[in-house]
Amino acid sequence: MPNKSKIIAFAGIDGCGKSTQLKLVYDALISSYSVYVSKLTYMPLNDMNQNFLKDLLIECRSGLEILKQALLVQRKTNEYDYILCDRYLMCYLAYAYAYGIEPIETIKKMLFFLKNPDLTLYFNIDLQIALERIKIRGKALNKHENYNTLLKAQEGYAKLYNSVGSIEIIDANKSIEEVNKSVMKSLTLRKVITHL
Repeated sequence: MPNKSKIIAFAGIDGCGKSTQLKLVYDALISSYSVYVSKLTYMPLNDMNQNFLKDLLIECRSGLEILKQALLVQRKTNEYDYILCDRYLMCYLAYAYAYGIEPIETIKKMLFFLKNPDLTLYFNIDLQIALERIKIRGKALNKHENYNTLLKAQEGYAKLYNSVGSIEIIDANKSIEEVNKSVMKSLTLRKVITHL
């Protein structure tokens, strides 16, 4: 039996607006469709480069996080019309690359059974704008929210563009409203959402 759900992944570096855009898409869909939201956390990666054994355990824990999320998404695919993923495999791999977990191709092969999203929305943003948005949140910057880590994560994303199936690159430097118009246009043009 084919999966009922359409899976939409929201990807990009910290500060790009993926969580904001996911909420806007959720709000647009929820009155007409059943929607499930899944969020991947890869925070264990923030503690990398302590020592070999600890780094190995962190890599295993991080891999388990993506596996746990992916299996949960797969279990939900016949229960909901849409599954919105705040981060997904592409995000994990990009940040794994940023923290020096190599090779990402090996990790992808190990997770070969994971279904690609029907559409990955990648929010491309200037690093300085992303850092400013992170500061506006009112929280102190985490140690991973710095120019070099975000730059390496962007490099990781660029290496993955061709391996995630259907991807739409969104200019996230614009206002929330302009970005949302681009998102909704992409979702309808790609026939991920047929009508609202």
